[in-house]
Amino acid sequence: MIQRSRRRRMVVAVLLTILIAVTACGSPAEDSSLQESSSTSRSPANAVYVVPDRIRDATMVWSAEPGINLYSDEGTLTRAALESFAIGLMVGLDYTYLGFAASSKIPGGGRLLGGFDDDTEQGPFVGTIHGHIQRIIPTDTGFDVISCLLSVGLDELADGKYSPSRISNGEGAELRSRFFRTVAEASEAAAPSRTAKPESDERHWQAPTGNQFVGWEIDGFTDRDPSTAGSGRCVPWARSLYPDAPAVIPRDAYARDTPPPVQPAYPGWPDGSN
Repeated sequence: MIQRSRRRRMVVAVLLTILIAVTACGSPAEDSSLQESSSTSRSPANAVYVVPDRIRDATMVWSAEPGINLYSDEGTLTRAALESFAIGLMVGLDYTYLGFAASSKIPGGGRLLGGFDDDTEQGPFVGTIHGHIQRIIPTDTGFDVISCLLSVGLDELADGKYSPSRISNGEGAELRSRFFRTVAEASEAAAPSRTAKPESDERHWQAPTGNQFVGWEIDGFTDRDPSTAGSGRCVPWARSLYPDAPAVIPRDAYARDTPPPVQPAYPGWPDGSN
């Protein structure tokens, strides 16, 4: 019995040694690949998107420069991508629209790995985020979009008080996104732009229920193009909405008992049957 017990302990020790060695030998590239794989395969193909409770009392309001159609293929895809981007910043990659994580190839696991947190554990959020499309630039493989996001009117509820969210800013975030067509476009079609419930209330977050990103890859959100980045190009638009907002809004700027006003979502994601 004693010898048998010793043999068992030796086997367990050897297995643990092998496991530790294999884990230690994994390269950063392999770890990153595994992380990306785990973060981009979150929903089955027939899944239906459900708006997370923590953003349900927020809305997204879009505008665009003259000549840009928010309902066009480019406008629709841009809105789906940048709304997902905003959701990722608020509550995490796990809660973005169906297909966004895979199409954008943004890894999960937090910013140390160069991507979104899977779950920020922030919220609930109340108020309105504004988005503005400045330019849509056709390319040989798809199109680029130059846009702005403004979250002055978005608060987070914490300890019974409404305070600025961690993404609040007064001058607008300058974004440049690149959309590439993929071979999947020929054999698959994006799901109809049906609205995730609640459908009847425009003062709640509206979202497409299906995957809007089939046939597309998305690259980049922070604008690093020298021709457009760092020029304050979003400021005039931001000031037209919130002329008195400071450029930087710290988390402790205020703590109010009442929530901020919530504007009706626009254009939202009208039910495909209407």
